Amino acid sequence: MEPVIHFAVPFFALILAGVELKRALPISLLALMPDLDALFLVHRSISHSLIVVLTSAAPFLLLAHRLRRGYFSTALLGLFSVSSHLILDLFNGYTPILWPLYGYSLWVKMGLTAYIGGSLNLQSSIQILTRPIEFQRLHSLDAPIFTGESLIVSAILVVSLLVKGFMEFLRRLHRA
Repeated sequence: MEPVIHFAVPFFALILAGVELKRALPISLLALMPDLDALFLVHRSISHSLIVVLTSAAPFLLLAHRLRRGYFSTALLGLFSVSSHLILDLFNGYTPILWPLYGYSLWVKMGLTAYIGGSLNLQSSIQILTRPIEFQRLHSLDAPIFTGESLIVSAILVVSLLVKGFMEFLRRLHRA
């Protein structure tokens, strides 16, 4: 999945949850971290394992909890942001989300198709595909930053937040 979607989805969710823009922006950027493995020509590596992410996050969560309450909530939101990347990828291709507990990459394929003719028929499908995990270095990697589809979906999400903020601003002005 493209980085623009990996950023836009947690950003949208955080803003809707009431997280301030200045806090939601850097936290949402954390969602791009799992794809840093592409810089080493290995993609969907251990950085895409929820087990590895949770294990790595645990010391930061404990430290943040001991330091200050605000730090802990920020750390939890960061964990949400990174985890959203893994979940999105799980529905977009083979992802080693349970490594090292499970030696297979998973891909959840879902769909609902409408067949329209003399009558309307709906056909749903859910598949959980598996394949053995192979972490290997590639010679090259094709990594699109965005597609037209992902760009417009991300733009609609972000613009809707801007419209929401503008409407709130107008309401405050009207009250004053």
